Amino acid sequence: MNLTRVLTVLMLFVSPLALADAFDISLNNNAIAASYSLSAAALIQGNSDLHAGVIYNDSMNTLGDIGLLVKGDEGDGTEMTLAVGAKALVGIIKNYIPGATQNVGAVVIGGELGFAFPAAKQLSAGFYYFAGPKITTFGDANRANQWGLHLDYEVSPGTKVYLEYREVNFGITSTGLTAKLDGGTYFGVRLSF
Repeated sequence: MNLTRVLTVLMLFVSPLALADAFDISLNNNAIAASYSLSAAALIQGNSDLHAGVIYNDSMNTLGDIGLLVKGDEGDGTEMTLAVGAKALVGIIKNYIPGATQNVGAVVIGGELGFAFPAAKQLSAGFYYFAGPKITTFGDANRANQWGLHLDYEVSPGTKVYLEYREVNFGITSTGLTAKLDGGTYFGVRLSF
């Protein structure tokens, strides 16, 4: 088993043992993703989270990300929420050019817009987008973006299930084309501590 698989499996088993505010795991037929979030209130005033995660798919593509997300004040009674932040992405793309591995990375900025349905308080939806231009992208890439749409249902306090479509793309310097590191519809569970 190669080092990438060992590290991915190790992170999936160790992540729940960390003192995290939330643990998230999602699957589809071709990929697995896991992440955890810690409150960053000790570092930044307000409602903010530190996030770390990993994605691994059957094309042997791997992505690790770490970032900070600052959420807007939810005290005004609105159903809409806004969060902004930055992430560092580091990945390996093995399915783009046969026989070649693309090592990619980027610092991306963006945010998430969420909406809680007033008629069904357990149901919410969200959209997020993060982008990195050439100046903040490195390795074999010259641009990056990560985006997704999700629909969440709160089963009980602290437990959500969700359906999400997500994509992570990098522009490859040598070809000028875009390579999809991962993309598809995921089913996930988020446990808040």
